[in-house]
Amino acid sequence: MSEEILNTDILKARIANLEYGISGEISEEEIRRIYIEEMGVELPANITIYHSDDIDELKTSSQDSGFDGTVIHFYNPSLNINQSYTITRGSEHSEDNGEGEPLDWYYNGLGIFTGKVKNQYEDAMRFDEIVSQKISASIKADHDNTLKVEKYGIGHSLGGNLIQMLQLMSDSYTKVYAINDAPPSAYQLAQIDVNFQFNIARKFNIDPNDDDQLYAIPPDQLKTFAEEYYKKRGAHIHHITAEEDMLFGASGIRGFLDLGTREMINTDPDFEGLRTMLGNISDKDLRTLQMFLTTVAPYYNEEGAKGLVKGMFGYDENIPVLIDNIQKEWNKFVFGPKWKFTGVDVNFDIFPLGSTNLKLPALVPNIPTELFSSVGKLRMHLLEMQGRLTALVGVIPSFIRILYATTGTLREDLVPHLEAIKGSAANILTAIGNLSKGAMEAVFKPDVPNMFNYLVDFINLAAIVKQEIANIKEELSNLWEGIKDWVGDLTKAVDAHGLNHVATALSDDNKRYEGNDMIISTGSHSQKVEVNLSSAVRIYQLGMDKYQDKKEVLNRLRNLYSQEYIHDFQQRTSKLMHSIHYMESNPKAFKYLLPSKNLEITGISVNEDIRPLDALLTDKFEEMFHDFDREIELGTKLINRIRSSIEQLFHEDQKISDIFDLANMKV
Repeated sequence: MSEEILNTDILKARIANLEYGISGEISEEEIRRIYIEEMGVELPANITIYHSDDIDELKTSSQDSGFDGTVIHFYNPSLNINQSYTITRGSEHSEDNGEGEPLDWYYNGLGIFTGKVKNQYEDAMRFDEIVSQKISASIKADHDNTLKVEKYGIGHSLGGNLIQMLQLMSDSYTKVYAINDAPPSAYQLAQIDVNFQFNIARKFNIDPNDDDQLYAIPPDQLKTFAEEYYKKRGAHIHHITAEEDMLFGASGIRGFLDLGTREMINTDPDFEGLRTMLGNISDKDLRTLQMFLTTVAPYYNEEGAKGLVKGMFGYDENIPVLIDNIQKEWNKFVFGPKWKFTGVDVNFDIFPLGSTNLKLPALVPNIPTELFSSVGKLRMHLLEMQGRLTALVGVIPSFIRILYATTGTLREDLVPHLEAIKGSAANILTAIGNLSKGAMEAVFKPDVPNMFNYLVDFINLAAIVKQEIANIKEELSNLWEGIKDWVGDLTKAVDAHGLNHVATALSDDNKRYEGNDMIISTGSHSQKVEVNLSSAVRIYQLGMDKYQDKKEVLNRLRNLYSQEYIHDFQQRTSKLMHSIHYMESNPKAFKYLLPSKNLEITGISVNEDIRPLDALLTDKFEEMFHDFDREIELGTKLINRIRSSIEQLFHEDQKISDIFDLANMKV
């Protein structure tokens, strides 16, 4: 086994951070730059990069799971290097650069906490399998079948969960590095791993398909059993965790597993983290929330993000359309004609012609069939809404208690909104409950007595639903605004969660990271000087590239000037002198130029006076070339002075000079 290419935790964190697209997709140039900055030498392997967005086999589903990932293949058979790094991206606020749904956070709650959604895991597994096949095919094409691929995994946040799940299910990785990860949960594994599910059933004597029984297992016992079950495969997992990280704070919640080894780092000594605060949450309330989310998950699996609203409230985009249509049809029925003319087929026996059919006009009742159809559809939606709102009203008290345990004074702002949502949901349930059984059945029997009264009941109920749903939406908006203002400890926890903070905590005191850049410092307190080394090297590279380009352009101009003016003038002068010499040497050859055949040429003598090129022209060109040479010389010196000043500032660190040298080699 060869040494890991990415053989430091800082390298892993910085390369993984590229997955978030701060400066675009992970690229070979960025990987090599970071490697040079950290190691001071060139990366000794060829690089092939596979992005999940480029794998057509992952685009077969109409619903986007939200999974994003990259595999980097390092290959150099002469140095026995054949390593792949699967990097699974962590939670993003939303897809499509902030324009889409927060699919990752849906998966955090429904996929990890309850185990009921597994689409991101399935996409991650499929991506890993496809790329592994592509890598094997490329090695065979290189006629090297002896060098086995060593697989490594890096995951951050949600990506840390996914990469651990890939290892626990496949056991195909040499080592997996989970950075500030969302840990796997026993409930998640119970849904994905059939063998584990069977062992749970045997160990705890339950039906694993019964959510009530599964979630009723004492969480400490389930955690102990699961960690022992996956101990061998989990031994290949190494965690790098900030003490202040929000997910580490949540990792003590029911069902989450702790597998492998762990290195704790401190990214903010003044912040204790969220673990103690989250430890105040009642396991009973968490179980209640968990059970509610398991009933929401099927809606998400079927309809994606739209299904979440339906799963929580029983409300979807068809309901307001139905309500509006009912109101329109009701107005037609009440204010329109009660009778209408229509054609009726009548059979007559006319002797002796026999039987014949005639269509005669007839006045018949105007039955509002479209109204009955819309009311019937609304009835089905109302029954589903009744079930979902009943579950929601039941879980809100637990959610309020969770807020009281975790959010401090913020709960005073948030709880009223939850109470208002609960109140609106209760109003809808009361209105549905007050609707008589006869009215619920009448929509399928338009000829029953009191039909007019039943329709009025449905019209009134539709108006209540429409108003209360609008109230719920407003309270949800207010709730979100209140949460957005929660910037205290949570902000610090989110900061600690980021890969830049992890890389900074792992580095020396005189080094930190912003974006994908390395920032180095010298001195202390008021004398402290910081330099963005990555930016300085980019400026150096860009400057040297530009002046090299200018130098090449100038050389082309010189060649063109020499070719089109100097060389051309010399050629034309040489041709003229050659012609003169020929005329003087062969005068009789030019007899045809004489006006009479009786005349003879005895000799030709040419007094040539060929002046050189105009000095005004040549001087202008030489002056221009000199100015360009001077500009390139001064610009190059300036860029090198920037480099020299940084090297002098950090004269004890030879690696800085090496970084500039390696950058210069690329010019």
